[in-house]
Amino acid sequence: MHGLDHLIIDLTLILVAAGIVTVLFRKLRQPVVLGYIVVGILISPNFKYLPTPVSISDINVWATIGIVFLMFALGLEFSFHKIAKVGGSAVITAGTVMSAMMLTGFALGSAMGWSVMNCVFLGGMLSMSSTMIILKSYDEMNLKSEKFAQVVLGSLVIEDIAGIFMMIVLTTISVSSSFSGMELAKELTVLLLALVVILSVGIYIVPTLLNKIKNLINQEILLIISLGFCMLMVIISTAVGFSEALGAFLAGSILAGTSFAERIEELVQPIKDLFGAIFFVSVGMMINPPLLIEYIVPIIIITVVTIVGQMIFSMSGAFLSGQTVSDSVRVGFSMVQVGEFSFILAALGSSLGVMDDFLYQIIVFVSVFTIFFTPVFIKKGAAAAVKINSVIPEKWLNLLNSYTEEKGKNSIIDSDWKTYLKLYLIKNIVCIALIFVIYMTGVNYVLPNILKYVNDGAAVRGITAVAVIAAMSPFINIICRKKSVIYNKLWMKNFINKVPLIISRAMSVFVSSLAVMGVIRGVVIALPIWLEFIFAVVLVVFFAKSDFVKGKTLNLEVRFTANFNDKILKMKRRERLSSTGHHHILEEIYAVDFQAKSRDSMRTVNDFNAAKAFGITIVQIQRAGGEYVNVIKAGTRIHEGDIITAVGSDYRINAYLMMLEQNDYEIIKSTGVETLAEHIYTQIFNGVEPENRLVCVEIPVTKKMSFYKKPIRDNRFREKYKGSIIGVERNHLPILNPSPSFILSEGDIIWAIGTQIMVDEIMRVKLITEEHI
Repeated sequence: MHGLDHLIIDLTLILVAAGIVTVLFRKLRQPVVLGYIVVGILISPNFKYLPTPVSISDINVWATIGIVFLMFALGLEFSFHKIAKVGGSAVITAGTVMSAMMLTGFALGSAMGWSVMNCVFLGGMLSMSSTMIILKSYDEMNLKSEKFAQVVLGSLVIEDIAGIFMMIVLTTISVSSSFSGMELAKELTVLLLALVVILSVGIYIVPTLLNKIKNLINQEILLIISLGFCMLMVIISTAVGFSEALGAFLAGSILAGTSFAERIEELVQPIKDLFGAIFFVSVGMMINPPLLIEYIVPIIIITVVTIVGQMIFSMSGAFLSGQTVSDSVRVGFSMVQVGEFSFILAALGSSLGVMDDFLYQIIVFVSVFTIFFTPVFIKKGAAAAVKINSVIPEKWLNLLNSYTEEKGKNSIIDSDWKTYLKLYLIKNIVCIALIFVIYMTGVNYVLPNILKYVNDGAAVRGITAVAVIAAMSPFINIICRKKSVIYNKLWMKNFINKVPLIISRAMSVFVSSLAVMGVIRGVVIALPIWLEFIFAVVLVVFFAKSDFVKGKTLNLEVRFTANFNDKILKMKRRERLSSTGHHHILEEIYAVDFQAKSRDSMRTVNDFNAAKAFGITIVQIQRAGGEYVNVIKAGTRIHEGDIITAVGSDYRINAYLMMLEQNDYEIIKSTGVETLAEHIYTQIFNGVEPENRLVCVEIPVTKKMSFYKKPIRDNRFREKYKGSIIGVERNHLPILNPSPSFILSEGDIIWAIGTQIMVDEIMRVKLITEEHI
């Protein structure tokens, strides 16, 4: 009870003092964060004229909780989609300023004779600007919509992400005996792989569970679940070797992609504000005012270097990324402070015992001074830009601006290659990380524990090997299965593309084969390497081509993609419902009519159907004499002069038309690519007879239907109902031209296209009612 009294007294002291001082700071139009730090100084044991908290250790625990909730809230504001939105300019700007300031901080610390670890942490802390302070200043000055402000805010997103990885690297370096060597690289690699696995598994599981219980969730339950998940991720993160802050950030980033993100953020905000305030107060309590006098010289030097360095390097990064001289100057004048993330890095260094206490004091003083001057610099940015433009000789200014114009016009890398490399790297990194974890779990944990209780070692090893390789098979299928649309487009675009494309596929097969070899050698028995490799390649090829493995893998991919885009998909659905009253895949899929001229007299659809490689479906053929073929089969003949209707995504259709132009067919007529909704609507005005008009219907999948838990191929939709399946919607995710191996589940919506004959047939067997047409 006595301890509880102290806890209540300490909390009362902190909150009352914080309330009074922050109101005063608000009145003076100063950042509230500075107010919290001042409160910490005033009630700390180093200041003798005001009451002091009884239990400093309790305050430190609350401060740790404050870091957890601050990082959890940061994760909730973070989205993986933001990385794609910020653009290359923000990435270049953030990369330039962070790398330059890290080197500057390290060099500055070395010049002052500080230890290596102090120099490393100083460089890391000086490289981070303040998202909170800059955003608040922009809001007050109505600058958020300015072009330079968008570059700054995008750069801050990249800095936050880089800060998370910095925590991983600094933690690893701090607990390692040296800064180099294979051991350190191994530790970092394992930690990064663990990070990928935690995020992947979290994204796959958490949104699914939340959606399953959404009807049971109210505000109270959602808050408890969210905070419980946050704390669980903190425990998992520390067990793996990460910090508490990183675990909280990961929890927030996983929940940020769900449709519950905004509600969670709103519920957590008061808790974050409370414990965040305690954290910043605790920062102030660690400050010893007399040390300001003792370290006044390094504080002044680091403050000046931070302001000048951040300004010059961010200005340079913005200009290198293609911004004008004026915008680059205003970017530089915005990013002149040490941010609140530096306090978290400082707390990390202190908790690990690798950073001296005096540096914590110095960085807080530097942060206070730079944050205080930030609004002044932002206000003066416009005038400074005008002044610099007037000082630079006109010839040089024209040369600089011509660089930015040229930078905006030209792209060094083909956009298709950018898309392919991004997809290839993400897919391979995630799948290889999961394969590695499956291997390590099976070989180092499952097998040894089973062998403790079972005498028949050979049988156990064989069964374990089969189980581990089977668990790897979906991820091997993902990285090794047949070529994607973008792959095929690049293949035909230029002969030079073929070599790197072949190498990329070969690398995927090679890495997968090494994983299988590792299981064989580590679990079963060591065979000659060439024999192991041949056996592994055969298994990899089998997994890549197996329809059974592919069907299971596609379901796994669809769930992951739907969960990853959960928030965006449901937002789009609400927008469509509010504007059109219904959600329709007709808005997602496109159609094109073209007349093909073959060099041969006749070919079949099967010969013509390289469309399969491009995710295109041929749904109708109009003969030269006016006859329509509405049920398209592999053996259907293509006559010279036939007009063919194909559907697919806009990108896939354009890639397919490019293929036709380069091969056996010449496009001599095209109505252009249009949405399927537009195509169906314009049939009336083009004089198409009612019995030949294409119609699109939605078929909800239930457990009672023959479609349930069967691949599309086995349902024989074209033969039974005289139509084609062109899409499936699952959890609001539209899947266009799904693979024949795709397994249908309850709740899916099948989108089928055909004529009135198809509609009559599926209504006859009561698959749909009139409302689904």
